[in-house]
Parts: sequence; C-alpha cells; structure tokens
Amino acid sequence: KKFVALFDAFGPRWPPRTEERVECRVNLLAMSATPMVSWATTVRPSAVRKSAPAPRARTIRAFPGDTPRGGNPASSRSRRCLRVSVSTAEENVATSSTRMATVEENKGVVYPSNLRCALQVNVPTPEVDDTAYSLSNYMRLPVDQYVGIELPMGAEMKRVPGDSTLFQLEIPGLKFLSLEVKPVVRVRVRLIGDGEEVLTWTGQSGYPGGKTPEWRAEEAARLAELAIKAECVDDDDEPEECPALPPAPTPMGRPEREDVVLHGPCVLIEAISCRVEGKTVEELGVNDLFVFRGTTCFRWRSRGDGTDAGPVPSRTGPGGEDEAGTGWAAAPVVGAKKLKDGQSCIVGWADIGVGVDPPGAFALLPQSFAEKVGDAVMRTTLKALQSVFLNGLAKDYSKWATDEEYRAAREVAAAAAAKEAGL
Repeated sequence: KKFVALFDAFGPRWPPRTEERVECRVNLLAMSATPMVSWATTVRPSAVRKSAPAPRARTIRAFPGDTPRGGNPASSRSRRCLRVSVSTAEENVATSSTRMATVEENKGVVYPSNLRCALQVNVPTPEVDDTAYSLSNYMRLPVDQYVGIELPMGAEMKRVPGDSTLFQLEIPGLKFLSLEVKPVVRVRVRLIGDGEEVLTWTGQSGYPGGKTPEWRAEEAARLAELAIKAECVDDDDEPEECPALPPAPTPMGRPEREDVVLHGPCVLIEAISCRVEGKTVEELGVNDLFVFRGTTCFRWRSRGDGTDAGPVPSRTGPGGEDEAGTGWAAAPVVGAKKLKDGQSCIVGWADIGVGVDPPGAFALLPQSFAEKVGDAVMRTTLKALQSVFLNGLAKDYSKWATDEEYRAAREVAAAAAAKEAGL
C-alpha cells in the first residue's frame, strides 16, 4: 500500500513528454512480479491489477514549442519511453539491434551516467637511412594502406562501402558486470595535413556536461517558469488533464568540450556512430539509451620531415593549446615512458567517452560505482587495442621501408579493397 501511495504521488513525473497526448497505464503488480532487469521493456499497459484499483490514467500534454532535453524531441522520446511502460517500448527494442547511435543526433545531450578513458602510447620506431622511406612518408600514406593492422581480442577493422574515410571497428566479447557485449563503432579516419586545423571533442577538460554556468542558470529560470504553468486542479470524479510537468534539470555529467583545435600533421580517428550487440542489451534497448564519443590522434617524430630535431609531439600539435592543466596530465602513458632526444617514434592519444541512461536494474546501481566499473572496462580494452595497434604499425613501417615487394603488395591489396567497397 505504501508503494501504491508513493507511486500515486510521484508517478505523474514518469511518462515521457511529447507534443501529442500519450496515455500511460502502469500495473504495479506486474512490475513487482517482473525481474528487475526486464522492467524497462516488459511491463504491459494492458495488464490488470487485481488487489487494488489501478492509478488513474493521466493525459499528458506538452507545452507548444517545449523541447525535451538534448533538443531532439524524437530521440529523447525513444530514450524516455524505454524507461517507463508505454506501448512503443517493444517496437523500439525490436529495431535496436540494427540501429547505430550517432554522435550528431546526440549533440548537446547530457546523460545521467558518463564513462571516461584517456591514455597515451609511445612507440620508438627506428628509421631506415633512405629518407624516401622515412617514417613521416609512411604515416602520410593513404590511411587505407595501414588501418588493416592486426588487432587484439578478436577485434576487426572493416571498410564501410561508399566512403574512403569510413571504417567499422568490431570488438567482440567485452564484459560489463554480468553483461557480455559486442561494440560496433563506425569511425572516420583521415590525414590532417601540414598547416590544417580541425575542431575535436575531448572528455578531459571543459564544463560538466559541456554546459557553461550561464547555460545552467538560463535552464533553471526556464524550468521555474514551466513549473508555474504546470499547476492544475485535481478532480477525483474525472481523469486528470493538465499540462506536462517540467523536465528534470539537465544532469551535470563529466567535463567535456567540442572545440579543441588539433593542428596537422597527424592521423585523426573520430567516432561517428556506435551500437552494441548482445541478447540482453538488445532486449533492454541500450542502443536507444547511449552515445559513444571518441577521438584518437597519431603523431610522429621523423628524420624525413625534420621533426626528429624537435620535442616529443604534443596531442594538439605544433602551436596547439597546452593541456598540462587538464585530465591529460593524469592520463596513463603506455610503452616507452620517456622518449630520448632525436628518437624517431609514433605517439598516439586516445580519448573515449560514453554517455548512458542506465536501463532496468542498472539504473539502481550507485552512479559512482557504475562509472568506476565502466571506466576500468574501457581503460583495459583501450590499452590493449591502442598499444597493439601502434606496435603493429611500427613493425609494419619497418617491413614497408625495407621490402619493395611488400610495398607493392600493400598497394595492390588496398586498391582491391577499395574496389570491393565501391570506391
């Protein structure tokens, strides 16, 4: 009875906010009898509670022009409806296995839980004497000639048909608590040339959730106005009809920015979209509840372009901003801890972030605990992928620089792969 009373008091805040009327009927006994991990997807609106009358149906009406968090009514609605029992939940789950959660559609959205991982990998890479086959010339090759380097953990990098810069990274068998998932990440790989600049995302500096204090203050004022408009009269004889209650304030999140300038030359890999595969996560509709952000940057120091006489490369490049006071100062360094003066090398930085609206029973976990576990899983995976890839890149350079037949074979293989991808 106490639970019923609490639900009657707070239940009206749960339904999603849309521009059309959405009727959400909740059966409390069905919820209590359903396994916790399945609450978000299996409670049926038509279920009938026998022990007590069901709470009154409420008709929720959004204010004209009122946009849910993130600025995208459609995407916000799909995420929120999976957290409550509404008729569209099963439809969303049925299609989630093929859906890629894109960075663009989640632009500006702040999720309740946020995972972060960053690391630097240093790989000394001895060069051959012939500058025609220097490390700098190798790193400036078309990216499709070396993205096929073997990866650990059964991971694969595949071309995406129709675009020479798009590739798909698949990592099977990752475990998060009791879940086993297969992330499928679509990335854009490109060479940023000398003198070029590009704006990138980072999860190691900036404001919480990427929102400035001024933005937070404006949101608080807007929500206060909506709270006043949401007042309505409760009539016990008729179903209550009233304006939608204002949404909760945007979660604080963890620091992030989208305006960090990277200066060329470098090889840049950026996440475009992602989905996770796995029976349980697909049933929970996870692909409607998260976003994956990531940038990976490779730089080099080589005799071929005179950079061997300069300092160890920095992540932002020549003339870039100093990141000593950011999260990068504490990021782990893998491989050679200190590079010698004049030593040719490849250096890589990986910056990964995942925002998630925890589904089902995972929403009951303490946020700090879930984020620490998620950070650790990502760090272990990223360390293996990045270090093996860069060491493989260094070995591939050595073979490319000393074996003419291998160079020719790589070009032929790259051309065949491009033709197969329709490029």
